[in-house]
Amino acid sequence: MKRLALFWLGTLLMAGSPDPMERVRSHAAALATRAVAHDGAYRDLEVLCDEVGHRLSGSEGYDRAVAWAVKAMKAAGLENVHTEPVLVPHWVRNAESARMTLPAPHDLSILGLGMSVPTPPGGITADVVVVASLAELEAMPAEKVKGRIVLFEDGWKGYGHGARMRFSGATAASRKGAVAMLLRSVASLSFDTPHTGTLHYEEGVPPIPAAAVSVENALMMRRMWNRGLRMQVHLEMNCRTLPDAPAANVVGDLPGASRPDQVVLVGGHLDSWDVGQGAQDDGVGCVLSLQAARMIKEAGLRPARTVRVVFFANEENGTRGGEGYLKRHEGELARHVAALESDSGSGLARGFGLELHPRPGQPAPDPAKALAVLQLLKPMLEPLGAGRLGEGHGGVDIGPSVLAGVPGLGMNHDTAKYWEVHHSKADTFDKVDKGDLARNGAILAVAVYALADMPGTLTGL
Repeated sequence: MKRLALFWLGTLLMAGSPDPMERVRSHAAALATRAVAHDGAYRDLEVLCDEVGHRLSGSEGYDRAVAWAVKAMKAAGLENVHTEPVLVPHWVRNAESARMTLPAPHDLSILGLGMSVPTPPGGITADVVVVASLAELEAMPAEKVKGRIVLFEDGWKGYGHGARMRFSGATAASRKGAVAMLLRSVASLSFDTPHTGTLHYEEGVPPIPAAAVSVENALMMRRMWNRGLRMQVHLEMNCRTLPDAPAANVVGDLPGASRPDQVVLVGGHLDSWDVGQGAQDDGVGCVLSLQAARMIKEAGLRPARTVRVVFFANEENGTRGGEGYLKRHEGELARHVAALESDSGSGLARGFGLELHPRPGQPAPDPAKALAVLQLLKPMLEPLGAGRLGEGHGGVDIGPSVLAGVPGLGMNHDTAKYWEVHHSKADTFDKVDKGDLARNGAILAVAVYALADMPGTLTGL
């Protein structure tokens, strides 16, 4: 950072020298005006959703998505467009069903959790016990759980709260002797639409089948439990985990004009769950990243640094895409000056959160100094409503590179509507607002351009 401070001081003190950011601000303003009126991201997303559809890792849908992505990047004017192979988990849902048999017959709306094991042939029939948390389950005597199905049911308290139960609940239930796990869908709103997501089995603990039930079904079972009724459910899941399958990240560049070896990476994940169309999660992140590069290209701008667009594989159930990018580009990672990610829907972005970690063998970066540099973007982003710049989380896909020292910037969207459709059949193109998508494209284009063309960097490269 000392080197960066000296650079800025020397530049500003040069006789007659203008503000070195003035040119960047001027170009960013023109870029924003152009981008908010452009519908390229919306048209890309429509094709991805309607003509490719959902695209779980290892599926034919994901292969179609890769082919679409290569074509779309080339059409947008990116150079060196190519795929980078990775091996990904290959989980297949197949047929699944659940039916309450006691105290009265009810068909339950379920979605198996990603990477779940199947039920035995013919399914499982067992009584249900209801808990609100991992802690409540841990405190429950094992004899009340053994041989039963555990339902985790708690009200919406944010995504992280429910996701922790989804991720660890099956292992916790199995430790107590449960034969299966059900989870109230991690969703802020439901119209009998279950929401899936991945889980984790701990080594040494027998894996048990696990599925999400709709909010309505979970609330019904909670009411019955509170009234002291005996509940019995028959669960059948025929999911399978197959050998790892070949997949790929898709990469394209806008080469930098004077410092092409320095890279500003922007991306989202191309895979989705196997329900809905993967519009919000994360088709939006991919098309916004492509739109940012397209707008810079169409505006005739050639920033000093290379802008790299990456569509990552396998965020939903493995993060192999992010890990694969790190492994393949480890030798050049020291010259990645920033990595930006959008992966929280299409709500209007309010700004970016900065995540910093030390590079191997280097001292930890100074967050205050990095945030001071980031604040130089504020005058460019505030007119677009995205001037909130502070510490935060970069993103899952860029996460491996960020942990290796690349400054990470997560795009902070308004998520008020996102959790209503997230990981469900309702995640479809029609939920995306065209005007919001265009404005978000402008926000990301301005941020990417400014980081790629400003004199300094967040950590003094």
